Amino acid sequence: MKLSRQNKQTLNLYLEPYTFSVTAGDDVLIYNSLNRKILEYRDSPSIAKIIRKAEDSGEGFLAEIDIASAGNDLTAFVNDLRDSFSGDIIKIKPGKKPAVVRPKPVIKSYPPAKDFPSFSADDYLRNIYFFLNQDNDKLCKDYRFAINQFFCPVYNADGYREMKAETVTDSCSLYSGITGLGLDLSGSDITKYSGIKELLPGLRKLSLPVTFHIPLPCNDPESIWRFLRLPASRISLYITFPDGLQTLREISSHTDFIKRSNKIQLNFLIRSMEEYQSISEISGPVSREKIFILPYYNGENSAFFKENVFLVKQDILGLKPNQQQIYSRSLINEQLYGRLFIKTGGEAFANLNHDSIGNIGETSISELVKNELYNGKSWNLTRMKVKPCGDCLYRLFCPPVGNYEIFMNRYNFCDVL
Repeated sequence: MKLSRQNKQTLNLYLEPYTFSVTAGDDVLIYNSLNRKILEYRDSPSIAKIIRKAEDSGEGFLAEIDIASAGNDLTAFVNDLRDSFSGDIIKIKPGKKPAVVRPKPVIKSYPPAKDFPSFSADDYLRNIYFFLNQDNDKLCKDYRFAINQFFCPVYNADGYREMKAETVTDSCSLYSGITGLGLDLSGSDITKYSGIKELLPGLRKLSLPVTFHIPLPCNDPESIWRFLRLPASRISLYITFPDGLQTLREISSHTDFIKRSNKIQLNFLIRSMEEYQSISEISGPVSREKIFILPYYNGENSAFFKENVFLVKQDILGLKPNQQQIYSRSLINEQLYGRLFIKTGGEAFANLNHDSIGNIGETSISELVKNELYNGKSWNLTRMKVKPCGDCLYRLFCPPVGNYEIFMNRYNFCDVL
C-alpha cells in the first residue's frame, strides 16, 4: 500500500492497545503482546519520529502522518503493522478525531496515596525472611556474599549471633493465616539455633507456610527432619562444595529424606564448571523441578559467571512477556516486590543489597512496609530506572532487575549493551 492523501482526508497512524513501542535514537521496536510478533527497525529516523509523535500525542497513540515527507520506509512500516495485526492507518476528515482507547495499568500491589484511609501490609507482603543466626565460621566465610545473591548461608564478620524466637512469632502474630504470605527462616546454620524448641510451637500457631533454608554441610544433619513436622513446611537445602556435596550423599538415603522428598528443594551453589560437572552423578528421590543450579559469584570467577548468567540478544527476545507483565514491570519489580528481610539484630531490609528501612524491635512490620512503599528503592526498581537498561531498545523483554545485578552494581548482564 502506498501512502497518499485522498479527498482532503488526513492519515493517522495508530497501534493496537496490545501493541507496545520502544525507541532508542533512530531505532524502533514494535511488539505485539497478543501474537508475540516483533518488528525491529534500525537507523529509521522517519519511523522513530512518527512513533515519538504518537507517544506524545495524548490521544491514545494516534499521530498524523506527513504525507509529503513519507518515504518508502514509512510505507513499508505501515504494511508491516497491518501484516502483524499490530496497527494500521486511519483516514480522518478535517476537524474529526477518532477515540483510540488504550488501557492504563492497574497493579493491585501498587501503593495507594499516602493519605489513603486504610492500609493493610498483607496486601503487599509475599515473604518475610528471618535470619535466626549469623556466623563467621569457615563455611560462611567461603560463601560470604551468598546473602547478597541468595538467602543462605549468612555471614557475620563479628562472630556468632542469634535472634530471639519471640522476635519471629510476636512480629508475625498479626499475619497468622494470611493467604499468599510465606515465612522463610534462614541463617548461618539453623540446625544449631538454640531457640528452635521454643520457636517450632510458635510457628505452628501462626498457620503460615514456612520454608527452612539450610546450608550443607550443617552442624546437625540428623535434625533437619524435625523442621518438616510443621503441617505446611518445606526445606530448601543449599549445597556448598566440596563438603556439602558429601553431606547430601550421606543424607539422601535417609528414610525421612526419601519419605519427604516432595517437601525438599536442592540448591547447588556453583563457582566453577568443575563443581557443576561434579553434580551430574547425583541421583535421588528429589524431582528435577525441585533442583536448582545457582551460580555463585565470589569475586574471582568472572569468566564462569559471565558464561552461565549473561544473556545474549536472542535469549532476551525469546522471553516475550505478555501485556500484564509489561505493565507490571513498568511500575514494580516483580522479583523483589513484597519481600522483607530481618537480620538477627532486628535490622530490616526490603533487599539485602540496599540500606535498612528500620528495625523490627522499634518498628512494626506494617510501618516497615510503608517505609519501603513510599521511601524505599527496592520494590519499585524497574529497568527504566537503571543504566544502561533505561535506554535500551529491548528493555520491554528483560526480566526484572535481580540480586546479582544490584550486588555487582552492573545491570547489563547481556551482549546487547
